[in-house]
Amino acid sequence: MSGLALLLLAQIAHPPAAAPDEIVVVGHRAEDALAACLARGCPPAEEVEASLQASVEQFAGGRYDVARKTLRAAIRRNRDHAAQLPGPVSSLYATLATVAEHEGDRELWTASARNNLLILRRHLGNANLATMTEQLTFGDTMLGIGQSHAADDAYHTVQRLALAANQPAMAAGAALRRAVVASTRGDYRTARRLADDAVALAGPGDRRMADLRAMLDARIAVAKGDDGAIDVLAARLRQSADEQPRLLFSKPVFDINFVASVNPWHDSEIRFADVGYWIRPDGRTAGVEVLRDAGLGQWRSGIVKQVAERRYVPLSVAPGHPGLYRIDRFTVRATIGTPTGSRVRRRTGTLTTHIVDLTETEALSDLHKRRAAQETTTG
Repeated sequence: MSGLALLLLAQIAHPPAAAPDEIVVVGHRAEDALAACLARGCPPAEEVEASLQASVEQFAGGRYDVARKTLRAAIRRNRDHAAQLPGPVSSLYATLATVAEHEGDRELWTASARNNLLILRRHLGNANLATMTEQLTFGDTMLGIGQSHAADDAYHTVQRLALAANQPAMAAGAALRRAVVASTRGDYRTARRLADDAVALAGPGDRRMADLRAMLDARIAVAKGDDGAIDVLAARLRQSADEQPRLLFSKPVFDINFVASVNPWHDSEIRFADVGYWIRPDGRTAGVEVLRDAGLGQWRSGIVKQVAERRYVPLSVAPGHPGLYRIDRFTVRATIGTPTGSRVRRRTGTLTTHIVDLTETEALSDLHKRRAAQETTTG
């Protein structure tokens, strides 16, 4: 989801390049840099940045609990500096929200997302662009935990504030998110009306918003049984290979709960996998492979199948271009909660899958570049 954008994955220091057939191991360079920063009493701005980098390094390495502790310690040390550093301190909360999501701690996830927004409201104002962006992110979080009405309220607030502040692009983005919420409820008439509003707010020169409306229309058509709608849409859309790939369609990961249905209680282990794949110029995926598997077991094949069946916006590239290589982190976990009749928090309930793009993580981009070079020379 778009709410993951503030996870600062691109800031991890470079480890030695990994051979294409090796498992990628993320080092501890940023973690060591944070320790050195704290030892010399570095200024708050430098310390917050070092904490963010260390936590992302830990997250990418699968050490979610360590990343959470790093971020919470940084928040304790720096929350009193929020007036001078509203953006950096809010980023600590934003990154903690993402870590908590993948850990399965819904309470911490929502509280961190809310605190991220509250800091910006308090110190930058409700109508500030950064605040409105985080209001959208908070709506994404609400949608992620199944609170669609709260998500729509957050998006509607941004739409209203952006219009009052003469920020039509922001208002258009909020309207389009409201259209997505309506479509998830099956209210396709409202979804199309809101998508039309988004295009009108963006203006006739905004091709991207028009494309996004077309993508929403295609997904609605597929939901109604028109399997050819994606092919028709893919034929008319093109995007630069320099842009973030835009997903046209994907199926949910197959139901991962049937394997655990005989036992509703789940252990505290977090299972994850890093999946590499190519987005070919026609928008289809190829070469899907699991680069690292940390306990996924029987869910692995379903995750590979989900990536293999995705459709992206075709790329506008020269003939012979290999396409784009991406790496996604899939985390499978149950939610942390306190069962009835117990005072001990533990994982319980259904398993869910959570995905974040790791491609821009420097620790993995070496593998990305080597695979791209191989494909260019052998493809």
